[in-house]
Amino acid sequence: MSKVRQKGVNQWDEKNPTTTHHEGYAGDNDYKLSKVQIESPSGGKVDIQGILIGCSIYEDLFSNTMSCSVSYQDTNNIARHLPIIGQREKLIIEFKIPGEKQMLEYKFDIYKVSTKQISTVGKKTAVTLKGVSSEQFNNVHTRISKSFYGTIDEMVSAIYKDFVKDDKELKTVTKTNSEKRKFIIPNWHPFDAINWLSARASEEEKSDACNYIFYQDRDGYHFTTLNTLLDVPEPKQQYFYFPRRFRENPGGFRDPGYETTNIQRLTIEEPGDRLEENMRGMYGSKILTHDIVRKHYEFKEFSLKKKFDSVAHAEKEYPIAKELDEFSNKPDTFFNFMPIHKNLNQENELHGGDTVEQNEKYAEWHLNRESLLRQIGSTIVTVTTSGDSRRKCGDVVHLTVTPLQPSSKKDINLDKYLSGKYIVTSIKHNLGEDGYVMDMELSKDGNQDKYPKKSTFVEEVKENIEIEST
Repeated sequence: MSKVRQKGVNQWDEKNPTTTHHEGYAGDNDYKLSKVQIESPSGGKVDIQGILIGCSIYEDLFSNTMSCSVSYQDTNNIARHLPIIGQREKLIIEFKIPGEKQMLEYKFDIYKVSTKQISTVGKKTAVTLKGVSSEQFNNVHTRISKSFYGTIDEMVSAIYKDFVKDDKELKTVTKTNSEKRKFIIPNWHPFDAINWLSARASEEEKSDACNYIFYQDRDGYHFTTLNTLLDVPEPKQQYFYFPRRFRENPGGFRDPGYETTNIQRLTIEEPGDRLEENMRGMYGSKILTHDIVRKHYEFKEFSLKKKFDSVAHAEKEYPIAKELDEFSNKPDTFFNFMPIHKNLNQENELHGGDTVEQNEKYAEWHLNRESLLRQIGSTIVTVTTSGDSRRKCGDVVHLTVTPLQPSSKKDINLDKYLSGKYIVTSIKHNLGEDGYVMDMELSKDGNQDKYPKKSTFVEEVKENIEIEST
């Protein structure tokens, strides 16, 4: 146990030192909330920090925008007099953790007053407001009817700049395949167009990396791949889960930095639904492309065994027992039929462009993408930890879990299949009177150790019993 503690990563690093100013670091979820302000389009402003019940900020790797939920006790009927009616009133939230020099500021547009619960004495009302990033309103108010010619990352950047209308530049743009394509966006919303293009993109450096996503965090919007996010040398943070019997240390020195990384609650959401994974084409699949003009068809098969090492993963080992994997040999499990039309855009040469041989290229991206997006959810755990405003979706973190079952002497301090590197796929920042905590969804698509071809569990348990009896 002492060794694990020594390996723990303190929450405070060179940029956020352990020694803070005189206000100090009082606890494992200490933070400073400076503003929860509502601004009406008519000009009125009110800070509800003093009557706040709770505030939650949501970010998700598979959601285009961030959102929030704020609850407060209304004794002055603010909702009526400001008024607050979900007509894009601005909600501004500012807070920071000790060690950070500047306040973090989040801005949302209120779109819904979802709950108004009047107290039994009739003197106060519990009000819950829902907010979303301003770009979501711009998105639903905008339609695109336009043709695009170029690489997919160029198209996404152009749509973002001309139609999303964010005040920040697109933060991350991972270059896509350099081959130019031609697409016509038929009266779609900007986010719908970007998501559709994302599905058809593959990395310039790794053609098998067909897992592009478009999402927002506190820094702005990102168009990148899971491959890029996972391909990092070191995790951003280490988190630990020890049952209560390991946590107790009467009379010991309290280490707040350790407490911030010690998980308060852990839930294993999805250790693997193998039937659903098969049906979604994670292991084996087949595609039939048919060109009706040339009267030509072609089959292509996908096998996870053959493709697993071609892109980056949270952990390098196969998600199931590789030597026992028969799923990857069954391509008919997930069958796809896709029509294609080769040389549809030959007329580009008449307008100074290059001939686009085939726009869709289903055989190159479709099977890979279906498998990769399902792989990232093959192991999902949700954890509750002390708040750390530096944590973002897309961060790679390390999770250490003590065994929750009988184990051998070799791994008595470590659950080698649950432990390992994960990517943060969603975060809920919960701010309230009791402090600041985070609910994080951690996902991974591999293991740090192989699943064995032959189990030795019974023999190891017997060996442990014999050792303890002597």
